[in-house]
Amino acid sequence: MARLSVDLNRDGLHQIAAPSDFETDGPFEIRLRNHGEAIHVHLNLDEELAAVANLGESNHYVEPYSRRSVEIDTKRINTAVTGRLKTVTSYGAESAYTTVTVSPPGTVTERVTVDEQLAKPQRSEPEPSTPRERLAAAVDDGVSPRVAAAGTLAVCAGLVIAALAQNSTVFLGSLAVIAAAVTALAITRRT
Repeated sequence: MARLSVDLNRDGLHQIAAPSDFETDGPFEIRLRNHGEAIHVHLNLDEELAAVANLGESNHYVEPYSRRSVEIDTKRINTAVTGRLKTVTSYGAESAYTTVTVSPPGTVTERVTVDEQLAKPQRSEPEPSTPRERLAAAVDDGVSPRVAAAGTLAVCAGLVIAALAQNSTVFLGSLAVIAAAVTALAITRRT
């Protein structure tokens, strides 16, 4: 069964990202993929499309961060019919249209559209290897210089104390401080 994917809430609340064109030669499903808060979606087939396709229910509730499939039955036809599917959220404030062509059975082949950007080689930056390079990468990734410096200072102080400690409790406490500082830096780098 052919699948028409529609993304919801991906770029903001109530936003809809739907393909501009879709072609099928039989029944298909509309896959609603919610990337955010719960949302109500209204689907509507225009007059031309409704003549050859049947949408059971038009209103659909999609749970947060989930998917929901809506199956569309089609009639057997001898000539292609083109119409529009309207996807609406936020009580009509946001809408997207997809031109849908229903062709005779066996006339549509699976096509994959490849974005031209995929043909260009992608270069990834090498992982930083020295502490100085890791600190610079953390600052470049959005960690404030003060947080990075404080974390580095805490790690260095912990290492000095751990090296000079002759008490196992102080040594273990220093290792805990080092682990906490490294974890905090890692978390702030990801966010």
